[in-house]
Amino acid sequence: MREIATDIGKTVIIGDRAAADATKAFFIECYHLKDYLKKDLRFQPPNDVEAFITANPALSLAADLCNSFKHAGLRTPPRSGMHLNQINMAYSLDLSWTTEPGMIHFSRNPSDGDTITISQSKRIGPPIATAKIILTIGGNKHDAIVVATQCIADWDKFLTSKNVQFAIS
Repeated sequence: MREIATDIGKTVIIGDRAAADATKAFFIECYHLKDYLKKDLRFQPPNDVEAFITANPALSLAADLCNSFKHAGLRTPPRSGMHLNQINMAYSLDLSWTTEPGMIHFSRNPSDGDTITISQSKRIGPPIATAKIILTIGGNKHDAIVVATQCIADWDKFLTSKNVQFAIS
């Protein structure tokens, strides 16, 4: 998710949904880790896993995001207390002072709610493009990478509290 959002380099495909799709996939997998943990005898009683998710704002958002994607909206009150409004992209394009006007070409339109910020700096070289995945939840904007990073930290905290560590290869 981070690589897709931040390693765009010289070419940005406005309207490309790869980053949004990766965001959805991350939050679905992040939330559904609970199903594996609840079956693991080290995490008894299983309701402790659910209670931990509810007690942690980022994991509560992950639960709500996952269920919003899965069910095309929530049918029950959200754990976080907020509903997912949109997933958008915030594109930034930095042009060097040597960039010729004809170098910039938009072949697609951004999706509704996406933003494009164009700036010009004194550096030399081709344009540099980046993008952020923005989650609008309960009317508030959140950087998806920040929320995802907090989810990972929360799961690490939970696993550590149960003396469980996974080998990283």
